[in-house]
Amino acid sequence: MRQSTCGQLKTSVLGFGCGSVLGRVGRGPSLRAMNSAWDAGITLFDTARSYGYGDAEAVLGEFLRGKRERAIVATKFGISPQNPGRLKRMAVPAARAIMNLKIPGVRNLARRGGAHQAGFGTFTVEGLRASLETSLKQLCTDYVDILFLHEACRSAIRQEDLMSELDALIFAGKVRRAGLYASAEVVAEGLASGPATLNAMQFGANCFDPVATGMGRLNQRAALLVGNHPFGGQQRVAEFTATLAAMASDEGVSTALREKLRNPDWPIVLEAILGVGLSSTGAHAMVFSMMREDHLRANLRAIEGAYFTPSELIEIGDRLLAANRNGLRNRRP
Repeated sequence: MRQSTCGQLKTSVLGFGCGSVLGRVGRGPSLRAMNSAWDAGITLFDTARSYGYGDAEAVLGEFLRGKRERAIVATKFGISPQNPGRLKRMAVPAARAIMNLKIPGVRNLARRGGAHQAGFGTFTVEGLRASLETSLKQLCTDYVDILFLHEACRSAIRQEDLMSELDALIFAGKVRRAGLYASAEVVAEGLASGPATLNAMQFGANCFDPVATGMGRLNQRAALLVGNHPFGGQQRVAEFTATLAAMASDEGVSTALREKLRNPDWPIVLEAILGVGLSSTGAHAMVFSMMREDHLRANLRAIEGAYFTPSELIEIGDRLLAANRNGLRNRRP
């Protein structure tokens, strides 16, 4: 598994996201998926206080026994876990079982019924202290490598008492790096004018977004950059694939790249998405929820692949931004 180094932090380029743990995926399958990821060389595990009705961290803590010193653990605070109540908790396993049925309508109903709406907390010093202590207990550790402000807004960057407390936690050794899990716009502001405390950022690796693709250039403080959601749904994948198809017939594109883009199968498209996502945003790592073995293997192959050269990935990234600009102009009244 490819590794990436940022200061004293060394992490796998592919990270395991725990957003589905004890939500759509139960404890046993979650542990099996984590072990598969670990065996494949993945060392970055990304969770949050709110995931799995507040219990996902405990599953990750169980998995990390005997592995903690070799893992990079990221968690988040700022969104409070929802308390689903006893009856809803009892219904969650049944909803998971329905999700595995090959009946699209029933699966969609179960997905809506099984999803939970997390309540947004406030970014206070007291909330930070309480959340982190709970996270440390659940994770069975005395420190976390990265602590993100979950869905942070611009005002959080300017909370001096909060930044001072994060500094104190870093000094005490309970947190190695602190930063923002936020929109690309908020992360960009944090990198450009936020306090030095903010030294890790997680954001959507949208290759069509000039803000996201400019993150590497903004990162003068050498913060750890983590991308997520590079697919952005079926529509964005379709737009990405359509852009590749247009490049395949464009004589302005290098001959070698045009040949590579003729009738590409999904593994090639996937390698292009992840390759452009990493190179264009300057991300050190990309986080996914990989609960299925085939998804894990496909992402590993794409990350490790060398079908496209670095210059070809830049060429594809530039074309995606141009396609986005043209699309915006065409949609204007």
